Amino acid sequence: MELFRPWEKDDTVALAISGGVDSMVLYHLLSTIHAQAYGRLILLHVNHGQRAASIEEAAYIEKMAQQDGHICEIETLSIPSDAFSQERARQARYHFFDVMMKRYGADVLLTAHHLDDQYETILHSLLSGRHLPGSMGIPAERGREEYRIVRPLLSVSREEIEAYAQKHGVVHFEDETNSRTDYTRNYIRHRLMPPIKESTNLQEAHLLRLRDDMAEIDDLLQEKAEAFLEGRGADLPRKDFNAQKHIIRLYIMQAWLKEDGVEPRRRYIEEIMSVIASDTANASFEAGDVRIVISYDHIIRKQGKGENAGMMMIEGDGSHVFNGYRITSRLEPHQYPLMVRTKEAGDRMQLPGIGTKKLSRIFIDGKVPRDEREKMPVILDPDRQIIALGEIYNIMGSKEMNSRLLIEKEFTDEPEK
Repeated sequence: MELFRPWEKDDTVALAISGGVDSMVLYHLLSTIHAQAYGRLILLHVNHGQRAASIEEAAYIEKMAQQDGHICEIETLSIPSDAFSQERARQARYHFFDVMMKRYGADVLLTAHHLDDQYETILHSLLSGRHLPGSMGIPAERGREEYRIVRPLLSVSREEIEAYAQKHGVVHFEDETNSRTDYTRNYIRHRLMPPIKESTNLQEAHLLRLRDDMAEIDDLLQEKAEAFLEGRGADLPRKDFNAQKHIIRLYIMQAWLKEDGVEPRRRYIEEIMSVIASDTANASFEAGDVRIVISYDHIIRKQGKGENAGMMMIEGDGSHVFNGYRITSRLEPHQYPLMVRTKEAGDRMQLPGIGTKKLSRIFIDGKVPRDEREKMPVILDPDRQIIALGEIYNIMGSKEMNSRLLIEKEFTDEPEK
């Protein structure tokens, strides 16, 4: 079986070995046919601590490494079952890898991703809406600060790997959680890929062509974004920005924010763009340590998070953003101006059918977090009577029944769960 081998014969190579058939076959290849392809081999195993069998599996891998004369480092994660997630486990794994690679001066970290993983990743990117910006799929090689990650089996199918394991009697372990379909990747693997493979009219190999085509499209859009941003700095003209096609605006915003090291998820970028394209006069968004300020004809990028806004006046119909809330008003002229501010001591609000109630009690009854209380918009009419409180109360009517005054919580740049 051929391996992708972009490293030198005297390099120190580490293998992320899970105990599954993929990584155990890769280890067998490195220990036999390709035993002369590196200077030293380090095995790195992570026990996620979620299965009873994982203790015996780790012990087997450690003993195997000792018998073959290789160093083996094992990390056991201590993530409680009720707090466990694939993303949290991935972050813990790579922290361990980073430490071990530095300790042993390793040049390359090998992972056993294969061709079927590639297909699943492309489908996941496509169907979850993450196919742009950026290239799709798993790269065969990529840099990670002080070392490289290489996937030697990326052009080898799962079927070939399993056939090799059977032919050579490669011992491996099955993780029963891999058969569950509550994880998105597992759902794609077990529910989507089998019918595709079985169909005579569908060829999974076309997913690779899609990846390559999208990579070229990505390059072209990156060039368009760079041309738009050239010489503009941290202040973009709103009219010129809105004149671009939607996909180019997406690339412009991503590249513009990346200039300050910020890379929000696409969902958050789309929300910022929707406000820029609307009649909202003023708005502010936070992304990492950067604040994006939309002010009339300008889109401005500022370093540092802004303080919660204390007060804002709404003089007429339109849409504004206040401390992460979007406020849209369509009122009669005599109902303006509206004052928008944060809570003050002693604030009381008239609630239809209930009477007056302190805002502090409304917050407690609604179990509103303390930090949210400090930024939630309190809206007052021209007589300085409170007529709305965030999404909790609005005497103008609910947003389902009345669209004259809408208060909605904006999206944030928090990671998706």
